[in-house]
Amino acid sequence: MKDNEFTYFSAFIQIAKAISSSIDFKTVLHRIVKNTCEMTDSKGCTLMLLDETGETLDVTSFYGLSDQYVRKGPLSADKSIADTLEGKPVIIENAASDPRIHYPEEASREGIASIVSVPVVVRGRTVGVLRLYTSVPCCFSRDDIDFLSAVAAQSGLALENARLYEQMKLNYERLTASPALNLHQE
Repeated sequence: MKDNEFTYFSAFIQIAKAISSSIDFKTVLHRIVKNTCEMTDSKGCTLMLLDETGETLDVTSFYGLSDQYVRKGPLSADKSIADTLEGKPVIIENAASDPRIHYPEEASREGIASIVSVPVVVRGRTVGVLRLYTSVPCCFSRDDIDFLSAVAAQSGLALENARLYEQMKLNYERLTASPALNLHQE
């Protein structure tokens, strides 16, 4: 992780610009994980959202990690992510031996040493997790957590904006396709 306050400020500005430059849901999510990973010099980054049941996290976007690692199996919301879903950051300094890790062998094969997870919140409700992976053991500082929490908060806003845009677009399409509403009648 970068250790300079100015670097974090600069990185946050770059990430915010990247996020706000699109309203396409998948593009926004990819920019979040890609820019967060690159700006922190980390191995990888994922953005996971809760499924409809609220029991499983689905990797919605990722960067820097193999498809094989990302698709290794379901992540239960009640193990390593439980505290994050309650709004608290979770730091795992040793991914190979921490009992909260679902798939320690896969993490080791992927070259993951440490993990930090922060909640993604929309309208006061945790909807997912932003997770950063390092290839060397890392003791995440308060500044690291604050930076990632700010990115996660920005991510929540971006998710909500993308959702509202899609909803508005669908409503518009439904309205203009309705035979009962002909905007071009005189």
